[in-house]
Amino acid sequence: MINMTEKFNYKPLIEYTNYERKKYIKPEKAGDLRKDMELFRKNGQNARKVFTEIAKALEEKTDGFHLQKVSSWMNQAQIARPYLWVFLRQDGDSDTESGIALRVFKNERTRKVGISLEVSFVERKIGENTLENQNKVLEVPINEPLYYFIQFSKSKENCALDRFEGNESNRERFLKEWKNGGIRKVLVKFDVEEIERFESLDELVEEFSEGIRLLMPFYVATH
Repeated sequence: MINMTEKFNYKPLIEYTNYERKKYIKPEKAGDLRKDMELFRKNGQNARKVFTEIAKALEEKTDGFHLQKVSSWMNQAQIARPYLWVFLRQDGDSDTESGIALRVFKNERTRKVGISLEVSFVERKIGENTLENQNKVLEVPINEPLYYFIQFSKSKENCALDRFEGNESNRERFLKEWKNGGIRKVLVKFDVEEIERFESLDELVEEFSEGIRLLMPFYVATH
């Protein structure tokens, strides 16, 4: 059982973001870098453990949603993947459908680590209707602090996503653009900046719960 009220240690998750783009080599094959690689692995595992605890704390307070598998601390090319993510899904949701995801990020301006919530889907499990259903988020009225992450059709090759304010004029503009084929996918997001501001998991989860409340109409629209 997670203790929700005591001071929580975010440090392993925050510090692991410094490993971004670094290549992991198995310690037994790393020669002089053996100790560095042992530390790399330990730090990656600890970051994932901390993120899993955060996600489980949210799951406990979110009726009807179940935690899926947390992403690995490195990718298949053995490059560090510090911006961990995990999906929450409801009973009966398939892997090809949209869910609510938690995703670690670093604010480019402040360099502080936060966690965003988003209505999105897993790219490698995309189904026949996934994109069409996901983009129905554009049919739901939006206000700040929610915002859009948009992948335009022309940026599919480089996977670029652009951020736009969540407001009605943007929604109407992008709805038209999507119907005209100019947009590939639209995510709706809610940021919880600087997670270390929150003393306990209880306080952090309260902020997440507000995000889920705001995102629910968009999640429902994708189903």
